[in-house]
Amino acid sequence: MDKEKHKALSEQESFSIIYRHGKIMHDKAMKKFGLTGHQMGYLKHICQRPGISQEELAQLHRIDKGAVAKAIKGLVGKGYVRREKNPDDKRAYRLFPTAKAIKLSEKAQCHGEDIEKKMTAGMTEEEIRTLKILLAKLTDNIAKMLEEGENL
Repeated sequence: MDKEKHKALSEQESFSIIYRHGKIMHDKAMKKFGLTGHQMGYLKHICQRPGISQEELAQLHRIDKGAVAKAIKGLVGKGYVRREKNPDDKRAYRLFPTAKAIKLSEKAQCHGEDIEKKMTAGMTEEEIRTLKILLAKLTDNIAKMLEEGENL
């Protein structure tokens, strides 16, 4: 896309394109493992933090607990996650990755790094750092707006 076409896009259009195309690429990569991109996101956090609860996952992803529960059920059914009752809270479960999940997570990490390099091609390290900081701020602002029930 040349600079004139790029300038014609609003921020909302750019975010929409990034989200849609990123989701398509991620889902396509995960399809061979029978997973969605969302499930891989949950699996990544479970591998990084064995014993994490479904509620903590929902908070990390800023998504409804029911949606997380449904995704985790699928991951358990496919042999990627093991659920254990939390000894401190019998209503809650702790989530642990299986060996199959750890192996997949390592492959997905490499894939994610490759995609990120391609997406940030032509950017300096400083631009990439700034982009990450700004995206984190946008994410926090959107979450805050939703928490406060702000009418969009």
